[in-house]
Amino acid sequence: MTDNPISMTDLAIAIREGAQVESNHLYGKTAVFTLPSSGDEVALWPAPSKPQSLLRLLWVRRSQEGKTIAGGELPWPSDPKPLVNWAIGMAYSDDEIAPQYAPVLATLRDHNVIANLVHVQGVGHLLHVALPDSTYLSIGGEEGLPSRVDQVENWHVQHEGVDEHIGVIYHGPELHQMVSTTQLYLLATATRYGGHHPLGAPVADEREDGPDKLYGLLSDLSDLRRVDHSDPGGALMTISDADGYNGATIAVPAEVVTRMSRLLSVEIRVIETYGG
Repeated sequence: MTDNPISMTDLAIAIREGAQVESNHLYGKTAVFTLPSSGDEVALWPAPSKPQSLLRLLWVRRSQEGKTIAGGELPWPSDPKPLVNWAIGMAYSDDEIAPQYAPVLATLRDHNVIANLVHVQGVGHLLHVALPDSTYLSIGGEEGLPSRVDQVENWHVQHEGVDEHIGVIYHGPELHQMVSTTQLYLLATATRYGGHHPLGAPVADEREDGPDKLYGLLSDLSDLRRVDHSDPGGALMTISDADGYNGATIAVPAEVVTRMSRLLSVEIRVIETYGG
């Protein structure tokens, strides 16, 4: 048997302080706390004692309308920590939080932005948008998402790589502005990289950035078999170091000139819109 099990009064206080939820006791006989997302109420009280058996608590979860949702038994310890952790797990579970953000996920999906609710250690819940090159967008509040969607004061969207922060996409209070800005960002980066390479995430390449790499890339593009070197509109481009030395000239066919011009036009639009 447990010696000196925690009182319902002290348990209510421990859950209030440890789980950061509304928690009270009823005449010292029952501890009651409210789940912050659904508003469901969870009550705990001592089970009838039995000789030579461990002390137990009974618990029940009821909706705001009074409907019983779940219930069971728990050990009744003297240390409140196991019960506080149990309350935290119930109050901030995916199942508890997810219904709050289902309309946001649906609105994003309606704008071709596919997101999922994820739990991030040390942060809490975020909305996660996976991108083709293993970077991702994270959507949260000022930090993680609060328990209820109506508690979001500002939406914060940022683009993250595996080991780098790429950029902030949106920060502001308007849900629909957040959704449309995120959609435009993804459309712009898809145009920029053909849907395979989002903004700020460099393609793996062993060559060091600089004039030699630029010349090599132009040469690779110009040597593609589908390029017709006889089409008008090509250009001679000379690449050199900044001091004018080590220059080399390459004949760039019309198709490559056209594609580069379009890519640079999109690049300018993306930088003007989102910053470089």
